[in-house]
This record gives sequence, C-alpha cells and structure tokens, in this order.
Amino acid sequence: LCIALGVGSVVALRSLIQNLTRAVGTDARALMTADVEISTTNDFAPEDLAKIETVMGSSTIVEAQNETISAAVMARSADAENLRVKFVELKGIEPPFPLVGTFALSDGRPFDFSLLDGNGAVVARILIEDLGIEVGDQIKIGEGTFTIRGVLDEEPGGSSGFRLGPRVFVEKKAVDAAGLTRSARVRRRILYRTSDNPTQLVTELRTALKGSTVQVGSYREQQENLSEQFVRTENYLALSGLLILVLGGLGVWNVARAFVEQKRKTIAILKCLGSSSAKILTVYGLQIFVLGLVGSLFGVILAQLGLYLTQWRFGNVLPQKMTYDVGLGAGVQGVVLGVVISLLFSALPLLQIQTIKPKLLLRDENNTSVGRLDRKKWFVGLLIVAALLAIAVWQAGSLQVGAIFLVGLSVTSAMLYAAAALVTSLLRRVRGVGSFTLRQSINSLYRPGNQTRIILLAVGLGAFVVLATHLTQRNIIREFDFTRNSKLPSLFFVDIQKGQIDELAAMISSRVDEVPQVIPAVRARIAFVNAESFNYQDREVRREQGRIGREFAVTYREKLEENESILAGEWWDGANADEPQVSVEDAMAKTLKVLPGDSVTFDISGRMITARVANIRKLDLRNTRSAFIFVFRPGTLETAPQTFAASVLKHTPPTDRQRLQRDLLEKFPNVQIFDVDDILTSVKRLIENFVLAITFVGGFVMLSGILILIGSIALTRSQRIYENAVLKTLGARRAMLGKILIAEYGFVGLLAGMIGTIFAIGMSYAVSRFAMNIE
Repeated sequence: LCIALGVGSVVALRSLIQNLTRAVGTDARALMTADVEISTTNDFAPEDLAKIETVMGSSTIVEAQNETISAAVMARSADAENLRVKFVELKGIEPPFPLVGTFALSDGRPFDFSLLDGNGAVVARILIEDLGIEVGDQIKIGEGTFTIRGVLDEEPGGSSGFRLGPRVFVEKKAVDAAGLTRSARVRRRILYRTSDNPTQLVTELRTALKGSTVQVGSYREQQENLSEQFVRTENYLALSGLLILVLGGLGVWNVARAFVEQKRKTIAILKCLGSSSAKILTVYGLQIFVLGLVGSLFGVILAQLGLYLTQWRFGNVLPQKMTYDVGLGAGVQGVVLGVVISLLFSALPLLQIQTIKPKLLLRDENNTSVGRLDRKKWFVGLLIVAALLAIAVWQAGSLQVGAIFLVGLSVTSAMLYAAAALVTSLLRRVRGVGSFTLRQSINSLYRPGNQTRIILLAVGLGAFVVLATHLTQRNIIREFDFTRNSKLPSLFFVDIQKGQIDELAAMISSRVDEVPQVIPAVRARIAFVNAESFNYQDREVRREQGRIGREFAVTYREKLEENESILAGEWWDGANADEPQVSVEDAMAKTLKVLPGDSVTFDISGRMITARVANIRKLDLRNTRSAFIFVFRPGTLETAPQTFAASVLKHTPPTDRQRLQRDLLEKFPNVQIFDVDDILTSVKRLIENFVLAITFVGGFVMLSGILILIGSIALTRSQRIYENAVLKTLGARRAMLGKILIAEYGFVGLLAGMIGTIFAIGMSYAVSRFAMNIE
C-alpha cells in the first residue's frame, strides 16, 4: 500500500499536467490566433510600419492579415440601479478575425461580425454572471455604450495566460470611439497567417526592426515556451510523488527486514536441503517483485480516483475541455518506478539471507551480522544511491535538480532520524517512572526488531511537510492582512486628468471620509542606458523586454516615502537640481546594471531626457500607497504631459466601494479604478487553492508514515503476543494491555509530531524570512 500511494501520486500528478497541457493546448497558433504577431504598447511609428510592410509585402507565404487592440478597462451596467463594476480585457477586432481558431457562442449560433455592428459586444460568460446582466442589455466602457449580442463559450486565444478580467470583443474602431486609447494602457497587434514555416520571416522582421521597441514573435516560439514550462512543472511535481514513493520504499525495506527475520528458520531448512543463498534470494526477490507490481497497479487505480477528486474540487477553475484520465505514459512510468523502488529498498534486507547458517536449527542465536556492513553491502548500498539519483534525474529532467532533490531529501531525513535517535535516547532515561503502564509502553519501544526510529522518521516527515506548508501559508496570508499593512490602499485611481483632481478628490472625501493622496504620473520609456540603446530583437534582451521595453509611469517628489530605503547613493535635498536626477528601484537597477552616477535616457512624449542616477532604493511593496520604479528629482518633469494617480486607505464595505466606483466612472469615464480589496481577496483564494494541493501531497506523506506504523505493529505481532502472554500470566488484564499499546504508540505519535513541528517551524521561518522576505 505504501508503494501504491507513491505510484498513485506520481501517476496522478503527471497525468494532471499532461491533461492540462492538452486542454490549454500546445497548439500555440490557436493561442496566438495567428502565425506571426507584431505588437507594441504604443502607436506604431510610421517608420516601423513602413519596415513591416516592406518585409511582409515581399514575402510569398503571407496569406492574411488583421489588426487588434486590447486594453484593461472598467465595465459597468448601463442600468443605473445596478451598482456592480468589473475590470475587463477589452479587445477591438476587425475582419478576418481570428486568423486561426474559432468563436463558440453559448446559443450555438456561428460568430458573425455583424454582431459587433453599431457598438455590439460579445462577452465572456463570467461577465454576465458578475454584472448580473443578460444578452440584450447594455454595458458602459469608457465613454462608449455597448449592447451585448452574444455570450462566449469558447474564444480564440482563450487560454493564453493570466488576465485581469473577462474578455469583451468589440469592433476595433469602437475602442477609439470610446476614448479608451487616450488614457487606458493598450496593446496594438498586427497578426499574420502564413502558408509555411514563418521562422525566416520573423528573423527578417527582427532585423528590420532592430532598435525598435516593437515585439515580434511566432507561434513556434510560443509553442516551445509553453511545452518547456509544462514539462518543467510536470517534472517538479513528479518529484513530490517521488518523495512519497521513497517513503513507500522505506516501508518495503521495513517489511523485507522483518520478513527475513521471521523466515530465518525456513531459510535454514532450505539450505539444509541443498538450496543456495542465491536461489533463495531469487525466490524472495520474485515475491517482492510481484508485490511491487501489484502495489504499483493499485497505485494507478488510486491515481484515477485522485484525478476524479481533482475534478470535483478544482473543476470550476480548470479548463472546461480538460480530461481527467490517467495517461498511458504516466501509468507505465509509475508502474516501472514502483517495481524498481520495491526491488531497490528490499535489496539490503534480502542480503541478510546470506548470513543465515543451517546450524541455526540446532542453536538459535541473534543474527549479529545484521548491523555489519561488508563490502558487498557497501556496494549494494552505493548502487541503491546511484539508482535513486538516476530516478530523481529522470523525474526532474535535470541532473542538477535531481541531485539537489536527493541531497535535500537525504539531509532532511538524516536530521529527522538524528532527532528521532536523540528523543528515543532521552526517553530511555525515564523508563523508571512509577506507572507500570507507562514504564512498559516505553520499554516496548526498545523491543528486539523495533521500528521506532523509522516510524518517527516517516510520520515526522509527513507532519513536517503538512505543518511547514500550513505555517508558510499563514505567513503569506498575513501579508495581505490590512490590519498589518496600514499603508496599503483599498482603492487606487489612475489616469486622472489635471482638471479633474479637485472634483474627484471632493467626491471621494464625501464618501469615505478621507482626503485621497494625489501623485503625478508621467509616461516614459527607457531609450538609452549610459548612452547605449537596447537591441530588443536580440534573444537575451527580448527576455527582459516586458520589464525594460514597456511604458513606465514615473513621478517626481522631494521626500523619501516611509516604505523606501536607500541602498546606494544619497537622496536629494529639497532644492531643484541643475541637472535631471532619478532614483531607481533596486530590482530594476540590477536589470539595467546601473549604479549611482550612471545615466538613463527616457523618451517622454518624444522628448529625450537624460537623468543621472542619484541613488538606488528598496521598496517595501507590502506597505505602500504607490510603487514607482523611477522617481525624478523635482525640477524636470513638471511641464511634461502628465496624469495623476490617487489612493484611498480607508476600507469600506463592498457595496459602498461599488457605488463609489460606479458614480466615479459615470462622472469620469476615463479614470481607471483598481479595487485592491477585491484583488487581494482573489489572490488569497488562489494561494489557498495552491496550498490545498500541496497539503494533499503532505497528507500522502503522512499517510505513508502511518502505514509504516501499521506495518510495524503487524510485523512485531509475534513478540507482542509473547509479551502479552507473559503479562497475563503475571495478572495483567485486557484493559491494561490495551492501555500499554495505546500509550506506546501514543508516545510514537507525540514524538513524531514534536519532531515534525519543530522542523516545520524552522523551515517556515526560513522560507518566509529569507526566500519571501516576510517579516
């Protein structure tokens, strides 16, 4: 059963990721809705468009083209009585969209672009549910009013990663008409369908667009990235199953050792009849093989049950088309692993057969060779370690990761085992307690053939995984506790125009009894670092393009905020500087490889401003009303085109927040509102689901330890019967024998829990403090 749990974990986790891969689709053409994508978060520069048209016009494989524009915006019902608002991803499209993939409407009708005529919209089902509206109703987005003409069951590129909200499809020209491109952060795309492999075409585009911030990609690159990410996830999760399988191997070792001890006389008789040690070892080895095979097959059945449980618990957040069947490859791999682990962990106990002599029938004596390791046992032990390393590398898909896993497991197990040895050694000193029941239960932990330390290791490891996960989860959740993060806003407003500040601030103050903090925000792009430009078409630079090639919101102010600290350089005084100066957040400074004294040139509405890096600062994002990557010294940006951001700290009931957001959007449709309370609630739910999955793995680890405990009870049955017979002869009653048994394994559970808890507290503190920087 221990092997079954391990195999079931490996097979279930691998099958889950493989099924998810098929559901999301490594068919990146459908995700991209094209073969080639050219995109930018700005308007396409005329010179860039000319280069694109030259390259694509000379190509013989381009079949079709269209353009899209997408923006994250606020949507609300046109019904004044409906207070609900929702952040959505608005996507403006034009025929022929999609170039690859299809729309599927809930009423079974085929998608037709006439549905979008006259400010029509096709929306995701979740928007219908969240806003409490239906087909035929109207929604307001920006300055535009759209009529819902259809509900999506399936959308082109529907599984293409994280987004802030459900999608709303409208005509491309309607996005401009709603005034959204003047304020909202938009991404423009030019999409192409090709008749052949577009790799060479992408290379030519990148060469032509060298030095531009325009991004060029193909479905083949996206497919490779998706496949790599899913394979890496699958391999890492498989290591979790391997942990349970290794514990199952400990159970096999435990069973094999006790089995050989119980069969010592039988083995001696077989040797008297002429059987060699090799032949007897082969017979018992075949028995282990059969048991490992049966356990592995049962594990595949458990994996299928686990997948059905996953569907029941997480089906609402997983892709609708996802299947929940065990994969053939995962099943075969799990069975092979189960059998190999069974044989590996039974090897050393089975070698004890060679030390059993025929004279055992004439004179029974303790097998003093059990604790000795001769050369053969050393060789087999090293072979087992090498095999485990090979299995870990196979499961992880990486020599480094596999080796780290094996070393980490070995160190953790050694520490837990050492702790178990220390605890049992200390417990031996209190065997002279007055209560006979307690004294006998403690003595029972040291009976011949006892498995106390192994049980403490297995159960303690399970308790360690479960508790460490739970404690780390609580620390993460606490980071989103508003009672601790007094400076974290409940509402955040962006894209406020200068003429709207006073009226918007007054409106907010009258509702929440707080004057919002207003901060200027200037849009800027990095043009040069130390007078050198970026080649965004270079592979290495392209990986960081999302961080350094995007449009930044930068600000200017005199003082350092409470959540900021200087790591290098000095903060400026109140006076304006003779030259532009900028403060850079530490993570961005590492990405740009800049230090105080270096220069960064920004493109601000076509005007190039070169600023000297005055200092590098650290941001505490958990306790902040704003988080600007770049902060300028006053005296440089005051005359630049700018909008304003505002934040509110006071936390109000959801209904009041929705009413405020709706009224503000009616008055100021250009303003974008982030409900931080609502966002953090979603993040908490995501963390809880993630931790629940990890807890399942920890639970399996603990269950494996419990099964080893049960196996130990069964395997020491003969000694226990003998002890109970002696105790009954001396006058012990059934109730006392039951108390002794309960006390004995109560001690085991208590000690295992103590060991697991101590290590879990240490691990959760280390992870929270040093890996996640949680204080």
